[in-house]
Amino acid sequence: MQEAMKIGAASLLALALTACASTPPRTGSSYQCDRGTKLTVNYLPNAAIVRVNRGRTMTLQATPANRGQIYENRTGARLARNGNMVTWNTAQRSAPETCRPVMTPL
Repeated sequence: MQEAMKIGAASLLALALTACASTPPRTGSSYQCDRGTKLTVNYLPNAAIVRVNRGRTMTLQATPANRGQIYENRTGARLARNGNMVTWNTAQRSAPETCRPVMTPL
């Protein structure tokens, strides 16, 4: 009887793990910028991982800021976060984009 209970418990655990594996976790904050750029940002303690237009991903390091949080990398990408709003800029851009939060699709 105990052996059957162990097998049943193992089967339930395997089923639960399979369900978790088939549905990727929903993480990150999504933003729509005023010039059309779409960002997905995962905030870490000292960095932000930014995915631009569902393609290129880059890691930005936290830098000291007087207000809000600022994340930058060596190529000139910069994300400034103040409350729910962010400002996004890259070295190729002449002026930063203002971005507002949007719902992350499931």
